[in-house]
Amino acid sequence: MTQFHVNKLLLLAVLSVSLNAWAGDRPYLATSTAVAEEDDDGVWSVATAYQQVGINKILSGSVEYAFNPTNSIQFELTHTLDTEADSAGQEAEIEFKHLFNHIARDGWGLGVSASLVFAKPQDEVWRHGGVTLNVPFSLSLWEGDGLFHLNAGAMKPVDENLQWTASAAIERKVAKGTTLFAEIARQGDQNLLHGGVRYWLKKDKVALDFSLQRTQGPDQSAEGFVIGLNLFDL
Repeated sequence: MTQFHVNKLLLLAVLSVSLNAWAGDRPYLATSTAVAEEDDDGVWSVATAYQQVGINKILSGSVEYAFNPTNSIQFELTHTLDTEADSAGQEAEIEFKHLFNHIARDGWGLGVSASLVFAKPQDEVWRHGGVTLNVPFSLSLWEGDGLFHLNAGAMKPVDENLQWTASAAIERKVAKGTTLFAEIARQGDQNLLHGGVRYWLKKDKVALDFSLQRTQGPDQSAEGFVIGLNLFDL
């Protein structure tokens, strides 16, 4: 087997266990929220992020459209560069989410989301990567200054066994325009620790995220950081 093919196989392995394989609502990497905003009716939001995880540099962007406060669709595109192998790959995800209730009214929220994932290794065509199903739960805390999230679900990569997924996350406003957040997640035999700070450049409109992350599996672990810029209610 040539070095070129070895590098491509290594990149495929990285894509399958990297944070790109996790799907979350920013600022989270692996956790979806069940928070229905009353004014999310026919609005767009955009999220961009740069990650460096071990030897990998990851650039991602997503666009979400809320049909109404409880139904939304999101498209995310991710580009991963392996700096050691000098090879790259792309991943695309389409997610539909439905929320069953309003957290502002009930103090908690429950929903369900389904996703299709597609992958494109370097110099190859796009291929179907798998499907995911997730059930997010969110709980309002500290009189609305914080939120607690729980996720449970499953992921079925193409030609691989079903993988169970679970995560827990928490966030709290600590100062004007500043929120701290943290999450822990597991997917198959992969673990994620992630936490950081979100600063609102413009209240409820523009947010800047900075966080640290660590992933760990049976044979490898990696550490890195995430910088994200998010635009809401467009």
